[in-house]
Amino acid sequence: MAKTTRNSSAVRRLQPADFPLPKRLSQKQFSEICEMSKISNRHAAELKDFLDKLVSHLHDWILKDKMANRKADRDHIIASRKRITKLRDELEWLGIDGTLAVQSTAARLADIVSGDWLRDYFGGPSRTTRVVPRSTRDPDRELRNWENRSNYYFIRGRAHETLQALLRDLDTVLASAQASLDSDSRARGGQRRLEHRHSAIVYLAKFWRDPIGKTPVGTPGSDFAIFCKSVFEAWEWPTNGLNRAIPKALE
Repeated sequence: MAKTTRNSSAVRRLQPADFPLPKRLSQKQFSEICEMSKISNRHAAELKDFLDKLVSHLHDWILKDKMANRKADRDHIIASRKRITKLRDELEWLGIDGTLAVQSTAARLADIVSGDWLRDYFGGPSRTTRVVPRSTRDPDRELRNWENRSNYYFIRGRAHETLQALLRDLDTVLASAQASLDSDSRARGGQRRLEHRHSAIVYLAKFWRDPIGKTPVGTPGSDFAIFCKSVFEAWEWPTNGLNRAIPKALE
């Protein structure tokens, strides 16, 4: 006796990827929808224009979402943080030659970091205790030059520690970005709300109310439910779960 298996397609939950880009209805498809949903000739032209605009809106929205791969972005950020951790570990193994090489970058590091950043990490005298050489031409420029020289000599002696602090700050920035993505189920690859389907039903319900002048009813087999199903089928969108989705969209 052959072993029976459950039909996985019957239990698998729909994902946004199951909804292809909608296309404008052919005249034959549109005529069938009007006949099935009892759309009068008076509203037919208006409905055709409405559906064409709705298709354009959904098409652009879905295409944009397909291009924005949040899960891949989250994975890239996690990989980047791992590389930073590995880099910090590697720097701890530097010998004398490597340490001297890092020290030779002091001028570049001094251009990157500010005196305030250095004091936040390593402490030091406040700005008010500095003795800045006087200049009758450009005191602000003199102050900047003095600070750059001061930063350079400080970093020259603690280049390794400065570089490690920079990497810690970079990791903190990426951690914040990861936390932002972690709050989005789409970035974790979890179940996503079928926003395109929900929005399409809402728009169809608005047209059903005005200008058609009917009250959309979400019960299976209602005129509005039949209308939604016929539009979805013309778009080649899945209709399973539609009976539950319509009442939610009408709330």
